[in-house]
Amino acid sequence: MSLPSNLKNLYAEWLQEFISALNPKQEQLTLTYEKARRNLLDVDDTIYYPRDLKKVKGIGDTIMRRLEKRLKEYCDELGVEMPQPAANAAARGTKRGTTTLRSNSTDVIGGEPPPKKLRKYIPKKRSGGYGILLALLEANAVIPKGISKDDTIGLAQKYCDHSLSPNFATKEFKGAWASITALKKHEFVFEEGRPKRYSLTEEGVNMAMILKSTDDIKFPRELENSQNVAADGEKDAAVDENEFTANYSELLGVEAPFDEELSFDRDKSLLDITFQDLESTPRIRKTAKSTAGTGHSSPISSQYRSLSAPAGETFTPETKALRRRFGGTSYELWTKGSYEIFPIIDHREVKSQSDRDFFLKAFIRRGMKSEVRQLALGDIIWIAKNKKSGTEAVLNTIIERKRLDDLALSIRDNRFMEQKSRLDKTGCKNKYYLIEETMSDVVEGMTEALKTSIWLILVYYRFSIIRTTNSDATVERLHSLHTVLQEEYSNRDLLVINPHNLQNQDDYRYELEKFRREFEKSKTIECCHNFQCFQEILGKGELSTIGELTIHILMFIKGISIEKAVAIQSVFPTLKHILTAYAECESPEEAKLLMFNKFGNAPGVKKISKNLSEKIADVFNKI
Repeated sequence: MSLPSNLKNLYAEWLQEFISALNPKQEQLTLTYEKARRNLLDVDDTIYYPRDLKKVKGIGDTIMRRLEKRLKEYCDELGVEMPQPAANAAARGTKRGTTTLRSNSTDVIGGEPPPKKLRKYIPKKRSGGYGILLALLEANAVIPKGISKDDTIGLAQKYCDHSLSPNFATKEFKGAWASITALKKHEFVFEEGRPKRYSLTEEGVNMAMILKSTDDIKFPRELENSQNVAADGEKDAAVDENEFTANYSELLGVEAPFDEELSFDRDKSLLDITFQDLESTPRIRKTAKSTAGTGHSSPISSQYRSLSAPAGETFTPETKALRRRFGGTSYELWTKGSYEIFPIIDHREVKSQSDRDFFLKAFIRRGMKSEVRQLALGDIIWIAKNKKSGTEAVLNTIIERKRLDDLALSIRDNRFMEQKSRLDKTGCKNKYYLIEETMSDVVEGMTEALKTSIWLILVYYRFSIIRTTNSDATVERLHSLHTVLQEEYSNRDLLVINPHNLQNQDDYRYELEKFRREFEKSKTIECCHNFQCFQEILGKGELSTIGELTIHILMFIKGISIEKAVAIQSVFPTLKHILTAYAECESPEEAKLLMFNKFGNAPGVKKISKNLSEKIADVFNKI
């Protein structure tokens, strides 16, 4: 028995079977199959192969595959062969333009077409990749010399039609900078160090030169005689040679005497100065004026000509910052008056969903400069910006803003301890918790927990607390704090650290403390990291060590605080050690008591109870 020459009626019959098998609730699917069946019966052409069904309006791939499967079952029942359409090549004949020789050569190698040659990646004109390549070429950033992301964006923006910086108002979280991924993938750009620095590879230089010559681009630094890149590189190298090693004594020479009254004021808590009576503010100004009137200039400025200025050149705030090295790390010295300070607000800090720019607008109304950006850590930080170079540095003041209900929730899910730990890593001397006492249902039943947390913040962790009633009061307090900081830094020289190879977040604080021990012997100098380093190193999840990952994973277990997690990690450094310890337990009972036996008598919050020990065993003993 063989199949009929036209299978149209068979296909229509099987469609009716599909319709009958549908659930009464599947009305839409029933209509689809009925429409396909009607259209199939109306077709005048012969329908034989399953692929011929695609000619029928209303029959797509899904219905075709179901009918093809049903046809195979039907053929198996009859014991006949499944209809197979002729090969595409035989049906069409030899492709036009293909010679017999080429056809025969294909058969010799097994019928496989030659591999498709990949096109070389060329960035589109005025795209992000286009701008980045030209910016790195303009800066002569060729391996091993690299420049930072901020410097790259600053140079690249004029060559790009789209913003390279993120715009959170339009939900552009990366901007055209995302093109850096493609440039790294095609080995045009090399990324190294922490904070990251970018430089051109040999292929990247060639591509950038092609783009530059094709569009006839002239860099601002190029002279009329078309000075080449190599000559510029020699010039840059000459500048870098001036950056020799200098410690505190070499930088400052003999220490100048300090004004004891001014020194006492500076040792006071910034919070106390901010919110004390206004009579104290003129006293600070008066002290500063009396210091200036005695003729004792800053020891830093007095050393510029004798120590650091090459022949015929004087370093002043209006020209450039003094660049030196200490312990293998570069740093810059910004004299007072050569920089401005202002707060940066994290873009997630809003008054409400309908009033997202409340803080920025409130500061503007008070004549206070501020910016909104994505911060790696904290909700509000103060930065210093060099008036000449535009370089930014993070000052020693950081604020974590919490509504009372948010604080309660962060205590429940362990975010409170995790945030506290990350704030400690900043090395900032002035760490504030700003608590807006907005009440909600979440706070009910957590009065004691909130009291304990505030006590821990003040006494144990040595953070300061600013308490406000609402967002308007928060703005007033922040404005007062900003006024004090401006007064404070009007008499300060900043030593800005520019590290290039930090291994983890602990190195960030270690580097800062190393510079403080050497250079903050004078109250006129404050050490701080550059802002880009802060953003890259202190981001959540950035540069985590195996120990930090172990602590983070342990904190996912309900009941384990950061103190308990740190205690466990000190005994079991990695997850492998924990799993090995449970694997060596001879019975389930021994496994349940493993952590209790280790930490049952630990002091304070590090103590682990039997119930918590059993929870930990349930997680790790079953892996």
